[in-house]
Amino acid sequence: MKTLHAKSPCCQGNVIRFGKRRRQCIQCRKTWRIRQKKRGRKTKRAPKELFVKYIRREIPTSYVLARIRKGKSEDQRQRTLRRSLEKFVQRTPWPPLPYEEPLIVVADAMMIMIDKKLYTFYFILVRRILDNKATIAAPYVSEGAESCEGWWKAFACLPRATLASIYALVCDSHFGLQYVARRKSWIIQQCNFHLIARIQGRRSRWTKSRHQEQGKHLYQLVTEAITNPNEEAILDTVRELWELSRTTSSKNLRTYLSGFTKKYWEYRSYLQYPELHLPRTTNSIESLIGSIRKLCGRAHGFRTIESLTVWVHALLKNKKVATCNSSLPTKLMR
Repeated sequence: MKTLHAKSPCCQGNVIRFGKRRRQCIQCRKTWRIRQKKRGRKTKRAPKELFVKYIRREIPTSYVLARIRKGKSEDQRQRTLRRSLEKFVQRTPWPPLPYEEPLIVVADAMMIMIDKKLYTFYFILVRRILDNKATIAAPYVSEGAESCEGWWKAFACLPRATLASIYALVCDSHFGLQYVARRKSWIIQQCNFHLIARIQGRRSRWTKSRHQEQGKHLYQLVTEAITNPNEEAILDTVRELWELSRTTSSKNLRTYLSGFTKKYWEYRSYLQYPELHLPRTTNSIESLIGSIRKLCGRAHGFRTIESLTVWVHALLKNKKVATCNSSLPTKLMR
């Protein structure tokens, strides 16, 4: 509602109107403007495409640009990039997640230290059975290490229709993911690459290894146990791995082998359920986390978790999907 009989702030006298913004006091004849505009040169709008070019490495960092180009300083270029980032995040929605059909999810977490505090990002990819692309869901962020409670809250952030359509989970051997999958009655496909990498880390089959022969033998046994489609034929192999876990001198290797023999069928779900076209590794989400690690290295770290979260959201919104192929007859390690 307009004030028709406003008094002047100087003499409390009547006011004469000159247009919509100009005013004058009738007693002292002082004039003024209401709704003062910002003085100085107008700030140029930061284009949304600037952030996309930065993510794709089409332009160098602001430090390099400030040195090779005259004009804007490094701080000015960083502020422009920041405005472009915020505009991109505000105007770009998260991709819609599939639902109402059998879905599989690939999940993994990334832990990072900021300002002497540990934070965890929980990433989830959602894929239809016959697709080779998985949709990236909004990550859940919490303070502390990866935990069962964190994974439970991360899955709770998914839409109900999507959560109700999940049939299988592809993950590593973290107990929090396995707990959620068992509570939801999902099929578990544990990552084959993580298993072989752990075992090879204790008994390598490379030439310079002190336990090369044992490493080759373990590699053959484990590969046979997770790739042979005949489940009855691998029982002797699993039994031999159990005996090796009891006689080995390495405590970590004993844990890896015994854990595998107790739940070896979870590494073979892609063979037991061929209709689901399950991937047998978490390479798709590992590649996604790797791109975030590279971003952190290019930015030389982040001061606050809020700043890192904005960058992670922008990076994932720009990607939208990740390549997630089904199991292929390729070697896991060469």
